[in-house]
Amino acid sequence: MKEDLTTLRKTVFETLQKITDSKQLDDYWLSVFGKNGLFTKISKNIKTVPQENRAEMGILLNKTKKEIDAGFESKKKTIIQSQHTDWFDVTIPGTRPTLGHLHPQTYALRTLVDIFTYLGYQVADGPEIESDWYNFGSLNFPDNHPARDTQQSLHIETPNASKTDKTILRTQTSAMQVRVMEKMPPPFRVIVPGKTYRYDAVDASHGFEFWQLEGFAVDKNITLTDLFGTIDYVLKQLMGPETKLRFACTNFPFVEPGVDTYMECTVCHGKGCAFCKQSGWSEIMPAGMIHPNVLKAAKIDSLKWQGFAFCIGLSRAVTLRYGMDDLRLLTTLDTRILNQF
Repeated sequence: MKEDLTTLRKTVFETLQKITDSKQLDDYWLSVFGKNGLFTKISKNIKTVPQENRAEMGILLNKTKKEIDAGFESKKKTIIQSQHTDWFDVTIPGTRPTLGHLHPQTYALRTLVDIFTYLGYQVADGPEIESDWYNFGSLNFPDNHPARDTQQSLHIETPNASKTDKTILRTQTSAMQVRVMEKMPPPFRVIVPGKTYRYDAVDASHGFEFWQLEGFAVDKNITLTDLFGTIDYVLKQLMGPETKLRFACTNFPFVEPGVDTYMECTVCHGKGCAFCKQSGWSEIMPAGMIHPNVLKAAKIDSLKWQGFAFCIGLSRAVTLRYGMDDLRLLTTLDTRILNQF
């Protein structure tokens, strides 16, 4: 048996030198170690070895098997390398897959929700497909009012519907103001984050689909200074205590007076760029005191209750918070951008 093992070992290594491809190697391995292989037949003869020599023969049998196995493994690597392919060790642990993470807009939204809930605001949600009444009529936009044109509505076919029953993709989360007021008696403070749609030209600071965060508060003796204090606190909590803000008079049908909030552009730091239209400032939070007609539409006594409303362009707030120079980066499919957050 000892001579058989020695002869087999020599024959195997001589044959391995002549093998040139993987199929030949696999076939030859079966002829050696298969069920009826040469080594298998020899190993079965160990039971014929005298008892006193069986331990020594077992050691030799295992040693020969390891040497032949090593020869096969070495030949396998040589063949793979000759084929110009990388050899792969299947015993090496796999590469851990990359885990997903939150979108920067989600970070900003959660931060804002935390800020407002700290101030006592409730969070509400509403439909993205909205009626003309809640989106415009209840907010003091009469039919054919020129302010409707500035919002470039996307209409949905509603045959035989009246003007107030027409259905559109909501152009503003302000559409939730009267919906909430109808169901909740004052006083209240509410924010409504959500997606809005406008038929608008897409550029560095505009999109046809974008996020807003509407907020409004109704109580007794609310004044414009309460609104300014809220805006100042929220934006500095979101953007940082050194944030520079300024206010300007503006006109919205659903507020009187109306104000527009601008913050210094974080992309150019006030020098002027494409994102801020070379002004150095970016509109971030239009607001104002709720118009009495809006309160009346919700059947709230405007002589007893007052309120303010504001809207944060959430998509724009994200770009300003992280110093992005293009709103379209938020919807890119390039994960290298999102991996920075």
